[in-house]
Amino acid sequence: MKFVFVLAALACCTCLVLAMNLPPPSPSEAHFIDLSAKFRKFHSDPINVALHFFTTPLGVLAVLSLINKVLRGTTVTTIAMVIYCVSLIDKLPPQLIAMTSLCVAGLTVASAQTMALGWLAHAGLFCVGYFGQDLSHFATGEATFQSSYQQDSDFWSLLTEHTYYLLPLVFESAMPNHMDRASYYHTAGWMSETAYRIYHLLPLVAVLAINFVSKDGAMSFPWQFQRSRVLTCKLTSPEDVADLDRIRAWTMAKGPSRDTSSHWWHTAPSPETPAERVLPAETRAAFDRIATCKTIRDMFDARFSKGWRLEVLNGMNEVYVSSPTTVKNTSDEVFYTRHIDGPYYFVPFASCFRMIIGMDKNEEISTIFPMVPQGVAAQKGDVLAFDFHREVHYIRKQEGVKNDDFRIVLKVHYCIYPTWALPFGKLMGLLSTRYNKLFRALFLATIAPDSLVSRFMAWNVVFWTKVVYIVEMYFGYSNIAYLVALGALWALVDYRVFLVGTSFVHYLRYINTYYHREGVAYGDFKRDALLYKTLAVGQIVALYAHAATKGFTDFSPAVLDPVGLAMVVGGYALSAYCTSQLGVDGTYFGIELGMVPMQKNYVQRFPYGVIPHPMILSQCVALLGFHKNEAFRQAMPFLVPAHVALYLVHMLQEHFDIHATRKAKKA
Repeated sequence: MKFVFVLAALACCTCLVLAMNLPPPSPSEAHFIDLSAKFRKFHSDPINVALHFFTTPLGVLAVLSLINKVLRGTTVTTIAMVIYCVSLIDKLPPQLIAMTSLCVAGLTVASAQTMALGWLAHAGLFCVGYFGQDLSHFATGEATFQSSYQQDSDFWSLLTEHTYYLLPLVFESAMPNHMDRASYYHTAGWMSETAYRIYHLLPLVAVLAINFVSKDGAMSFPWQFQRSRVLTCKLTSPEDVADLDRIRAWTMAKGPSRDTSSHWWHTAPSPETPAERVLPAETRAAFDRIATCKTIRDMFDARFSKGWRLEVLNGMNEVYVSSPTTVKNTSDEVFYTRHIDGPYYFVPFASCFRMIIGMDKNEEISTIFPMVPQGVAAQKGDVLAFDFHREVHYIRKQEGVKNDDFRIVLKVHYCIYPTWALPFGKLMGLLSTRYNKLFRALFLATIAPDSLVSRFMAWNVVFWTKVVYIVEMYFGYSNIAYLVALGALWALVDYRVFLVGTSFVHYLRYINTYYHREGVAYGDFKRDALLYKTLAVGQIVALYAHAATKGFTDFSPAVLDPVGLAMVVGGYALSAYCTSQLGVDGTYFGIELGMVPMQKNYVQRFPYGVIPHPMILSQCVALLGFHKNEAFRQAMPFLVPAHVALYLVHMLQEHFDIHATRKAKKA
């Protein structure tokens, strides 16, 4: 509801702007250009400008967060920031409107998280942001812009204007040239100037919209903390246990096969399904009571929220019996292969969950989730639920352990989605049920292959199962969708959309994962961090080479910057050496997240114990080595400062060990 209110406010502000008889924007913009020219005189040193990319947003974040903390909510700051961005429409060049609105939206979203920090932490953030700007001027020998009007009679008016324009002034100070007005009008072409400027508020709307759907839990983006989607609980009530015993007794009476898996369906998948393969009314009623019991409902409510719809998909439900013997060259082999059950990864806002409910003393067969990582041998009353279309898993027999009897489980399926996403929830439920029926028919046709065709079909089932798993394991279907979307924007708009959308994801993921840490999907985190860091560094290298060689036309030794290249090589060499000491898991928060059984700071060999935070600082040195090249710095003035600023934010988080678990323990 709050988000609807925010959008309504944005719509009202926009309508007011459109309804006003606005004068031509040039005078307002000319005033800003004049102001920015004065500002540039005090911000010509690239190090000073780079530090302002860190200190200025940090100061704004501290103020927004403090207001949120005092008011115990984010509505006021969100509305205020929307109004602020709209107010800039006729005052800035469109590209500065876009950059400022994107930054403001990010800070607004971030302030909703940082408001949980203590008063002292807020004071520290503000001091670093505010006084850090003065320190950067002192360190680089440049006077402050404020000092130029400190003694003027209209000081307070000038200070207010300086504060109002501070973020766009910082952005503008790093731009190589002012906006080319002729090219702007050529681009605007078919739009009025006001409409074209409003168009550049889209980053603000996009960030707020993304924050809404992701905070609601309906969709995850690669920069967010990715919580494990493997849920567990245990059925202990006498009624639930009695129903489990009733279903197991009926199943054993049917005589399961000892050579292949056996299946009995909750609902007949087709009119041709034999009646003996469908649960009778009494057993089906026991199944239904378990599927809708309070314990399971509470488990989903704890992971999502009580405002979500949870619908049972009876068309997919079954009683499943594992074969006591290992299967090869049949479709049963799929269960022992790392796989994802369904193909509808890309349906947004809704999920289909498969639930395994143990019904015996199983110790031999475990369900393994390698991307979490987690493994569970479901015994009587154990409930294990996971995303049908998104979670990699397989079953594994424990060596040296043998069950005394069959392993029998209930496979129960649900569609879960927020109430506002009803169409997507119904679509997910329909697609999942239909796919399950089609795959079930293929599975049964290849469970005991006795011909060349059936053996080829069985091989295909296993082969494509492995292909789907490999793509998810090393790339991730959500990442593929995100990168394809950015690629489309690159083609339609500009490459810089792709550059910004992929260059800083890993920093935000570091910060989010380090902060939240509980229940992390650790395999997903490592995969995504490595993927986006590789993309970020690869693009920097390519852009650096393009700028240094004047578009790959000049390869003479004169284009080389020996000092800068030494910083790049030395920085990344030291970073690689740090990784070799910590190990990959240790590098990616394995200790903090409980994945590596070691104490923090357990490595004390050089550079640890000598250089503080050597991993981060070595990466910053390498990045500044790129930035030292004047051609690259002119072509991409924002890129390295933004990288370094985010690295420093995360370094402060690590240094002061800021995370949610610590705060909860103090409380």
